[in-house]
Amino acid sequence: MELLTSEDFKNTRIQPEWTAMDYLLEVVRVDQEKMQEQTFMNKKKNGRLKRKRRLQEEKNKNKRPITYPSKPLMPEGLKQHIVENMGGSNCVLVIQKQLFFSDVNPQASRLLIPFSQVESHEFLNESEVERLKNKEAIKACLVEPSMEETEINFKWWDMRKRSMYVVTTSWNSIVKNNQLKVEDVVQLWSFRVNSTLCFALKKF
Repeated sequence: MELLTSEDFKNTRIQPEWTAMDYLLEVVRVDQEKMQEQTFMNKKKNGRLKRKRRLQEEKNKNKRPITYPSKPLMPEGLKQHIVENMGGSNCVLVIQKQLFFSDVNPQASRLLIPFSQVESHEFLNESEVERLKNKEAIKACLVEPSMEETEINFKWWDMRKRSMYVVTTSWNSIVKNNQLKVEDVVQLWSFRVNSTLCFALKKF
């Protein structure tokens, strides 16, 4: 309970004939009114907090959960296309990620692959690593989810304290042709055709 101040008595009209008891009763009346006002404001505040908490719970309940395949395996149809139609081999999962706005933003036109999320860096040979470290882009074939084959540039970017691989060139057309959007989950696979580095993108 807060103590009364002179501000609480600004509407009190003191009468000359008041006795000590009248003053005491006026203090009690003002104190009770202040307590009732504080109780009302606390209930109002608690009501807002409850509504806010309930809305947040409903929002969390309706939010689509991120689901990933339990065990990353290359889909049979894609694997068959790579092996039988392209003569590919050595399929390695590079990354499985959820797409963010930066990945589908046409102004950026690139897919970011943070090192921290890469399943394995062993899909690159020593020569390719050196080329990437020297800021040289590697031209590679990428099999889209639609099974179309597109030429991309695969790069290495150092951004502040983070490093990442980046897919550029034709990325906007890949996004458009396969209707990629925010929150889609994709897998990027690497494979070899006559020792040449290639990639395949799977959309879930």
